[in-house]
Amino acid sequence: MQMKNLLLLFLCSLILSSCTEDVSRNINTDLTQEADQFFRFSSALGETGYLGNISYGDYFRISGDEIPGCPLITRNTATRTIILDYSNPQACEHLNSIPREGKIILDFGLSNTAEASWTMKYEDYSFGSIKIEGVRVFRNISFNENQESVENLKITLDPNLGFVVNGTLSYSVARLSARPFALSTRGRVEGTNPAGRNFFAAITGAKEQLFSCYRLGWELPQSGTESWIVSRGNSSSLEYMVKFETGDGCNPTVISTLPDGRTIQLNP
Repeated sequence: MQMKNLLLLFLCSLILSSCTEDVSRNINTDLTQEADQFFRFSSALGETGYLGNISYGDYFRISGDEIPGCPLITRNTATRTIILDYSNPQACEHLNSIPREGKIILDFGLSNTAEASWTMKYEDYSFGSIKIEGVRVFRNISFNENQESVENLKITLDPNLGFVVNGTLSYSVARLSARPFALSTRGRVEGTNPAGRNFFAAITGAKEQLFSCYRLGWELPQSGTESWIVSRGNSSSLEYMVKFETGDGCNPTVISTLPDGRTIQLNP
């Protein structure tokens, strides 16, 4: 009887050990996958941030080939709206060419009022395999300083992995000869990730983006740091720390420190 008990205990020990190893492997895999999902989400959130900070007047001084995806630009002076049509792009070549579809509609109807504000609406818009839905609201708070309110913006990664976010972002637009030169972004957003977990993403070191790179198709910032914190329950969470570093030309190197201390390169 005692021998049977010992054998049973030994078998249980083997099973538990195997399960622990499997769980450990799954957690490691999940961390890497989760980091990649957050990176693609962050890239999509920032991909059109520059477009929301180009002024109404700027859109009369730039052409479609200076915007990633080379959209057809329609300017309506009566309604003060700008339509970027990616379904009917102009013929141009960019060093970093990522396909885009749909339209982005910028409404500057209230941008010349005392409470200057404008909106950016996505209409069947996709960036590579990523879909973005919703309306982003911007307002001017001082000279070349803007603030954005994000409400229920939906970013869907392929295959059908959805983020829904709210938050506030602040921007500083640097200009050279009255034209946009660089964009600095700070702020934080929060919401739910594809697994339904609550998270918040904070820009802990201003993300700096050059228009000279953006106009060639490079949507990522050349420098900056972020923190992605995702809930694992009522009393626990995991933190991913991310750093954007100047890389080869306009293509930055993006390094993430995972919650377990490992580091991985997310781009290129």
